[in-house]
Amino acid sequence: MNNNDALYQDLVNTINQTVGRRAVSVRKMKQLIAEARRIRMQYGVMGLWSYAQQLPEHFFTREELEKLQNSPRLYELSDKMVDAMVVEQVITPTEARMIKRTIYRNWGNWAGTYR
Repeated sequence: MNNNDALYQDLVNTINQTVGRRAVSVRKMKQLIAEARRIRMQYGVMGLWSYAQQLPEHFFTREELEKLQNSPRLYELSDKMVDAMVVEQVITPTEARMIKRTIYRNWGNWAGTYR
């Protein structure tokens, strides 16, 4: 298992433990990152942002989204996903900082959209 696999495994374990089922796998996370890279190259940062905002609805039920949003590890999960995108060179470290600031500032607004 290389470093990236360990990063993915930690993220997957945390997500699955929080929602209480095997919602995602390392393989699926790698596929998501590959798709994110393709979208970034084809549509730029705004296309990637749009793609990222739609992802939760494809993997989780409303109840699971609420569990994730109410989890004390919410920001840790967000940070790990953004960090994985930096490691895989989908986004730059500067873009990652901007995304993290946006997530922290707006998470409460997004949380209401799933309820």
